[in-house]
Amino acid sequence: MFAQWIGRGAKAHHLDANGLAALLPYQGLSVAQLKATLRQVGRIRVKEGLVSEDLPRDRRVFLERGSLQFQTQTGFVLALKADSPQARYPLPLKPAVISMYAAEPCTLLTVPMTAEAPAAPPPPPAAPKLDLAEADALKQLAGNFRKQRCELPSLPDLALKIGKAIDDPHNANEDIARLIQLDPSLTARLMSIVNSPAFGGFKKISTINQATTRLGRQKVRSLVYSCLIKSIFKINSNGLTKRMEALWRRSAHVAALSFVLGRETPGVDPEQAMLAALIHDIGTVAVIGGLKHFPLLARRDEVLDYVIASLRTEAGVLSLRQWGLQDEFTDVIVNAENWRRFGTAIPDNTDVVQLSLLHASIGQPRQAALPRIDSVPAFKKLARGRLTPHHSLSILEAAEADVQEVHSLLNVS
Repeated sequence: MFAQWIGRGAKAHHLDANGLAALLPYQGLSVAQLKATLRQVGRIRVKEGLVSEDLPRDRRVFLERGSLQFQTQTGFVLALKADSPQARYPLPLKPAVISMYAAEPCTLLTVPMTAEAPAAPPPPPAAPKLDLAEADALKQLAGNFRKQRCELPSLPDLALKIGKAIDDPHNANEDIARLIQLDPSLTARLMSIVNSPAFGGFKKISTINQATTRLGRQKVRSLVYSCLIKSIFKINSNGLTKRMEALWRRSAHVAALSFVLGRETPGVDPEQAMLAALIHDIGTVAVIGGLKHFPLLARRDEVLDYVIASLRTEAGVLSLRQWGLQDEFTDVIVNAENWRRFGTAIPDNTDVVQLSLLHASIGQPRQAALPRIDSVPAFKKLARGRLTPHHSLSILEAAEADVQEVHSLLNVS
């Protein structure tokens, strides 16, 4: 176990209220709250070498002195120095990182979770005036989701089979390739994607087996799901078809941006970021699907907007659980539009999807209701990924052809 000093014994290095307020979770505390929190601050000394002990999960942990290296789930090794802007964010914990290495003796700062400023919940959607029939229908629909009685969007069987095969370490790459090749259309789309310039296809890949070997299983799984997921953005309802089509177009655009931004961000797997963007609003798909049985709620746009806004997060989390993807993508579902989310010191899919959503809103009517892109914590964190108020736009302008190419590849049926 780590030796940890809290309170007076932790004052080897001076930390004042201003220093504590510089850390992201405590920026909203009053001076009195900051002073009270200082009495609860702890410190952990870490020797140079592999950090084998788990960090405390009931406290936020920050790097105060020294430098650390993290190996992420996506295979990247990222460095963090105590004097860097990213040190204002909490350290990541397992399973987000596989291992942590101290490049030199380090001091870690720990603060109880209860000490941080409570995050202001997003404002509830403005409720329109519902008549009795609409109110009753909404109550029934919400109850169906709460009791898990709604029919949720289902991934194609082939996607689930391929996902299970990829996750099984006993399967060889040849076994996975044979399963993918059962669908000639999927095989052709995957080959088009992996050989496209946007995906770095400068050295031609001629077989699915080569793709699995060269890209890695997890990238192939993300690509398979991304290729097949469009099929769930469909509904047999004249009144809701346009809404579902608009949702797909927006999701595909955000996914293309997420791939490009993920490609520019150390620590992020761009294929997984693309998939995260495609499913970040899957709860809306579930809600629209549930409205087949409550068409009354889709007759007025303001009512439809309210129903979707009220239920989509819960519906999205339920859908992820059904697919077995809750560990990877629940945070994206819950926090994609939580503009005050600070996450951890290393960038992740939610950070990338947030920035992509803000980029996608440029020039759109909804932009007026959104924060400036350089005001959200995700933006400040990804500055290490060469994202600045000016360069973020130039990245997209320079990669416009790639964004369009990825968007086109996703739109192939």
